[in-house]
Amino acid sequence: MNANGMIRGFMACHMKLEPFVAHVVSCVKRQLEEFDPTSMFFMDCHTNFFLFYGQTFGKTFQLIMTFAEAEELKAKSPYALDRYIWQEIEEKGIPIKLSTHYLQTVFMGEK
Repeated sequence: MNANGMIRGFMACHMKLEPFVAHVVSCVKRQLEEFDPTSMFFMDCHTNFFLFYGQTFGKTFQLIMTFAEAEELKAKSPYALDRYIWQEIEEKGIPIKLSTHYLQTVFMGEK
């Protein structure tokens, strides 16, 4: 495992859910902005669920995830939540290119 994977694994194990999800959102947002500078990606935290929404390449998307689902992904693997969000974005018809180290790490062997 590379240093980034070790750090993310430590974060997944030791951070509380909301700050961890906020970190993942910032990673996704940075990558989207690298692909399309006009991209927007946001997270709203409600009583027992997260709402993720945004726009990139002229297409809008949104995703609702319960705290339990997010906690399960957080426990599954360090990049499972990232992978889930990226797969949902891709299902909305937004092409995802595995052209960056971050996305290659997120999808290690998945695509």
